[in-house]
Amino acid sequence: MNKLLSLFIILFFISFVSCSKEDKPQGVKSNKQQQVKQDDTDESDTAMTPEEKFSSSITLDFLDAPEDEDLTDYLENQLFKYSQNFRGASIMQLSNTIWFVTLENNSVSKNFLLQKFVDFNSNDYYFVLKETSLTTADVITGANIYRNSTLSKNKDTQTQPDQSQK
Repeated sequence: MNKLLSLFIILFFISFVSCSKEDKPQGVKSNKQQQVKQDDTDESDTAMTPEEKFSSSITLDFLDAPEDEDLTDYLENQLFKYSQNFRGASIMQLSNTIWFVTLENNSVSKNFLLQKFVDFNSNDYYFVLKETSLTTADVITGANIYRNSTLSKNKDTQTQPDQSQK
């Protein structure tokens, strides 16, 4: 009985050791596969056009809205054209269909409102970019005023008793 038990323990130990040796090379393979995938990703990033890099930076870093293909297309094909006369661009999303755009060159800024529309006949989206006298401070202040008024309205409706039951 002791011989059988010791044989069983030895076999168990051998199988455990051999399985752990097989696991290690697979892990190395998966690391190599990850490196290959990462290299492919790096190549695709470097293959992006300047227009694509611009729209990607704006939608991911500024707006956190990579899924809006219409906006991405507008940024690449229309707004990027301003790069010939301006050094940089900044975009703040004001609503689902309105963005505040600032184009800057040598500390001189021009501000625009970019608005997304849907065509009644074709249901296609289109954009209109109009210069505005609003400043970044105006937009931020306006957003804070709106946010505060919405919060105070919510507080008023929560704290006042329901008048309809009287």
